[in-house]
Amino acid sequence: MKNIIQQIFGSALIKKTHAQFAWVDDLAEMDDIAALKYCYQQLAIIIAQMQAEQDVDYKVLLELLIQLEDVNYTRLEKLSCQFVQVENLKPELEINISEACYNYCRQSYIAHLKVIEKVINPNKFKLDGNMPVIILGRAMYSAMQMMKWRMFTQASPPTKMWIQLFMLYRIASQQALLNIPIELFKLSPSTSLSAYFVQMCMLGQLTQSNLHKQQVDIAYRVLTHWLTRAHISKHFTPEQYLFFVDLEKDFPAKRMRNFEPNEQCRYWELDELEKQIKVGVTVSDRGEIPESLLGAKIESVKRLNDTLSIMLAEWTKTNYVRQRRKEPRQATSKTAKVNAGIINICNQVQQANQISSGLRLSKDGKSFDERLRSHTALTQLSNITINSGSLDSWIVTDESLHGLGTRVNKYANILARPDKLIGLMMDEDPSQIMIGIIRGVKPTTNNQLKVGIEIMSRHPNWVQLRQLRNEELFAETVSFVANKEQPANFDIGLFSGIYLPIEAGLSSISTLILPKLNYKPNTSYAVSISGTPKRAILGEPIESCDDWIKVAFPF
Repeated sequence: MKNIIQQIFGSALIKKTHAQFAWVDDLAEMDDIAALKYCYQQLAIIIAQMQAEQDVDYKVLLELLIQLEDVNYTRLEKLSCQFVQVENLKPELEINISEACYNYCRQSYIAHLKVIEKVINPNKFKLDGNMPVIILGRAMYSAMQMMKWRMFTQASPPTKMWIQLFMLYRIASQQALLNIPIELFKLSPSTSLSAYFVQMCMLGQLTQSNLHKQQVDIAYRVLTHWLTRAHISKHFTPEQYLFFVDLEKDFPAKRMRNFEPNEQCRYWELDELEKQIKVGVTVSDRGEIPESLLGAKIESVKRLNDTLSIMLAEWTKTNYVRQRRKEPRQATSKTAKVNAGIINICNQVQQANQISSGLRLSKDGKSFDERLRSHTALTQLSNITINSGSLDSWIVTDESLHGLGTRVNKYANILARPDKLIGLMMDEDPSQIMIGIIRGVKPTTNNQLKVGIEIMSRHPNWVQLRQLRNEELFAETVSFVANKEQPANFDIGLFSGIYLPIEAGLSSISTLILPKLNYKPNTSYAVSISGTPKRAILGEPIESCDDWIKVAFPF
């Protein structure tokens, strides 16, 4: 790429660029996050200079942007893989990675837009070869990365992002650049501006599907590898086209439904992509990754299958079923104390059960015995687990038998993520606690999140378990488990769990939710529920995520 710049702008420009932006050479000595932070800080300074209309050599700046993107392409790819593959990132690290990557992509995108205003006009600058295509393609790349990182964290893209993208589309269309084959980076799939435009619009369309970060990443990789050609039309032919954008509106692609076309709309078909997705579902059903995706760095066949199934359901031309709420919800307004992390939820359930049984607690939720023990205990052993922390108070806005709708502040509740296990203790009745799984998170106005929760149980019970040794007598184990004079933390073999009974409309079998780190499948356990001991062989988990598993437990 640098050779192309040198051929177009001359070797003198390269020397000048090296002197003016020598800080780029320092990036090699930095770690990935620090390098991206330093880049967006420097880009912010340059953007401020452009906005102040200071003397800026835009050709030099263009070379800088291309050089930075070449250097940071690998960094973004590496951080993206780490971010989505590690399920239990600490909240601070999650914020640090996502904000560093998003802010860099955001500043790079803004800088591209400023440069494009100056250099893309043939009357002002003469760019030879594929440089106009590369400039526009790199701007779209920055926009797509920016949106992808926003989707990772269930946040909305910046205002006017789609309007700006449509402006880039107009420029490419006017200069007949849409269908020229390009490779934006070394070893990246060959594509075109029209394909890249459709990729981004379709990824944006999936925001309504509440994908978690692994699924967002897989959808992005599938689109970049399979949707490499696209024909964008101005003409409305409903029998041919399925999705569209309105170039005057700040929205991604929409499915044509109750649609009134106008001259600002653009359309495309996805027939070939749909065929590939169907084949991909079939292949991944067999436990294999399609050969055409072997270079896409997709690790999990199951997650690929789940994601392709969602994409097919959303984009199929036939048998499309619009997602609707299964049952009506009744509006309400109440608050609940919400916890995440299996250990925190176990403690929350124990506290609610104690209140329900008439045990008087102090303001911090501890019984007299617990407070007495806390004064005498010097050291307590604890299970090694990731501290997911408290999610504090949420506002319940609507509810039904099977679910709740809640509203939370997106900055105060960074753990509001799809498939997160939570416990909700109602403020109006602390003895009432529910166990649920977050199924949907949608950004709304005023930095709020609308969180949909599927209820797993309205009557959970705190339990204690201990794995039985082969030579151990069951009677001895039961007496130990049932001994309430000794706190669970004092014995590393004793751990807490949650018993979910059969509940009409919610569950047809009784189950246990247990810490993943403590559980060994197909093993004998002594289980104590409300002082009642039981011995059981617990089998393979029927559900598993983050730091917990769910296993059948007939009681």
